[in-house]
Amino acid sequence: MTLARIALKGLALRIVFLGPPGAGKGTQAAMLTDELGYQHLSTGDMIRDEMARGTELGQFAKTFYDKGNLVPDETVIDMIKFRLADIEDVILDGFPRTVVQAATLDDELSKIGVSLDRVIFFRVDVEELVERLEKRREIEGRVDDEPEAIRRRMDVYNRETAPVVDYYRDNDRVTEIDALGTIEGVRERLTEAIA
Repeated sequence: MTLARIALKGLALRIVFLGPPGAGKGTQAAMLTDELGYQHLSTGDMIRDEMARGTELGQFAKTFYDKGNLVPDETVIDMIKFRLADIEDVILDGFPRTVVQAATLDDELSKIGVSLDRVIFFRVDVEELVERLEKRREIEGRVDDEPEAIRRRMDVYNRETAPVVDYYRDNDRVTEIDALGTIEGVRERLTEAIA
């Protein structure tokens, strides 16, 4: 099914994109958002915006972010939970990043009478990830894509975020896609996964 046909069917979806840094979650979420009019909620983007504006939250988050560490669960949960009540078509990118966040997300959605429709796991080789992140650093100049920060982020991902995939697998909610190859190829596989 093409994205156009998904849009014509009027499918309302609450989707979570999971995968390591550099797997292409943000790129694919932006494409779906443009074509289907979904709300793309990226905690990373929200945190970077807070840092750029120099808010109290941004200054607090920066102490973790620049080192490649995760911003504490309570901060992230407070940032995103109120948005969930007002949005029907949403792609969550970069949230949840811990099992605590995943369980809290389930609780918050349950309170408003909804649940997740899809959990998409972007599977990609680690060497490919490092190469992608290094290219992104050259293009965007992101501090969190410096070599030391990349290693730290991968360690944090493996320790704290990878278990989230198992959390959702326990409830048969995960669909895996191969995130290697071209953006267009990944997009085709993602379209099939959410159709």
